[in-house]
Amino acid sequence: MSLAGPRLTAIGSGKGGTGKTFIALALAQAFADLGERVLLCDADLGLSNTSVHLGLSTSGDLPGYIAGRTPLKAATAAVETEGHAKFDLLAAPAGTGLLADADNATVERLAQLLRHAPYYERVIVDLGAGIGDAVTSLAANADDVVTVMTPDPTALTDAYAFIKLVLKRTGGRVPGVVVNMAATAAEAKRTADALTASARSFLKATPAYLGFVPSDMRVVEALRRQTSLWLACPKSPALSAVMGLTGLLGGQPTRVAATGSMR
Repeated sequence: MSLAGPRLTAIGSGKGGTGKTFIALALAQAFADLGERVLLCDADLGLSNTSVHLGLSTSGDLPGYIAGRTPLKAATAAVETEGHAKFDLLAAPAGTGLLADADNATVERLAQLLRHAPYYERVIVDLGAGIGDAVTSLAANADDVVTVMTPDPTALTDAYAFIKLVLKRTGGRVPGVVVNMAATAAEAKRTADALTASARSFLKATPAYLGFVPSDMRVVEALRRQTSLWLACPKSPALSAVMGLTGLLGGQPTRVAATGSMR
């Protein structure tokens, strides 16, 4: 960790069903494999499910960490996959909804705890679905904000709304965009261009197109079966595409500390 704390990378979408959690998971593993000490925080405070996707028996103790009852290392669960570097997960127990009614003070405390989290060099924040105060507050505290969308027209509308509120909350910082589940590079570019055109016209902002992740049903099936993506489909083009995003977010092989920021 640098003196300024870990680099926070928030992953949002404005809606569910875009594959946001897959992107967050894959980025966490990708940055860990680059040599960073990585913490993945499941910040869907009402419906935490990352541990379910990973097939873990425990997800950590995010409520205890926020309340100050549980130290950070004791509040995390290790994610270990053969042939890959370890990263840690910080989440509320799956299916409990313990943080569903978290107030603004609780969310802000979480943001500050993550900002100053010891030991880690990178914190991936998997934001909840929607555009509520908790989502936009955590996004505003991140160094990098990535908007995940799909070619579905409703995903474009929700991504636009998410970007609009992040812009407002941060005073003009523009999130980057990743198009997930695209059939081709051309389809992904058309999708990103449609969002960019709307943002330029109505928000006077130009979101950076970071790239696309191709549709791969093997990834969906692995998540459904709670099987490691990296063991079930190690050569998946989707995983390779996410690895390609790391350089745009400050990832460097055998790095000591992250440099630069989208902030």
